[in-house]
Amino acid sequence: MKKFFAGIDLGGTKILTVITDSDRSVLSKIRVPSESLKGVDHVIGNMFRSVTEGCEAAGIDPRGLGGIGIGVPGPVDHKTGMVYDCPNLMNWKNIEVGRIFREKFQTDIVVENDARVAGLAEVRFGAAKGYRHVFYVTVSTGIGGAIITDGRIYHGADGAAGEFGQFILLDGSIMESVYAGPAVERLFGIKTEQIPSLIITGDPGAQKALDHLIHGLGIYLSNITTLLNPEIIVIGGGVSCLGSIFIDPLQEMVKKNAFSISSKNIKVVSAGLGTDSGAIGAVELLFQ
Repeated sequence: MKKFFAGIDLGGTKILTVITDSDRSVLSKIRVPSESLKGVDHVIGNMFRSVTEGCEAAGIDPRGLGGIGIGVPGPVDHKTGMVYDCPNLMNWKNIEVGRIFREKFQTDIVVENDARVAGLAEVRFGAAKGYRHVFYVTVSTGIGGAIITDGRIYHGADGAAGEFGQFILLDGSIMESVYAGPAVERLFGIKTEQIPSLIITGDPGAQKALDHLIHGLGIYLSNITTLLNPEIIVIGGGVSCLGSIFIDPLQEMVKKNAFSISSKNIKVVSAGLGTDSGAIGAVELLFQ
């Protein structure tokens, strides 16, 4: 008998839910607003609604789901499903998402940080498919990361491994406060996604912003490469839209600066799954 699964990508402004079968074929895809300002219970109600509407669209009974995977934008206890904090969602501190969903749907529930979820999707179906040792980094409103080895997320002792954006820089600042999207806009007066078109027009600020990202992320990804010796680094989030003007010099910088044995064969590539990676990866949590 074929089983069915739900994957939920919870974001600061929207919830994306997919319903798949056991072959991972996507049967339906539902987007609803998060509406965080209306409170935690309201957001969870919207998550419930996305699952039931997704099941209705797929023609299945929500009570028959074989499991639900959930990606959330913040630190999580992946063993219990406790969400410690989601900065982009109002009052999301110490929310027992795993327990709440188990009580509602009476099925297996796995909750994970959204960067790790997206990284897992890239390994299973995206730009890192076929690679055993992967580092995934997303650079958008914030910066997150994931270490994935042999198709499984490496969590570390307390479940926080891979938090690339929380590196402390030499001046005492935090990585994402200098290189995430809001930092680029604050420092250079442009949005990350505007950089390619502005460079074509010869805008000097856009080139400075691009050089800032390449240099900063290049240095720290070189250190990651020396530490972890991944085969491939996958770049997701808003910076992935920059394409070859960003990825090619970034790879060159990592090859130049990382320890030679670690960097000899390293590949740096853009993510391949786009905005669906969170929901797709959430389903894959159930097959870890």
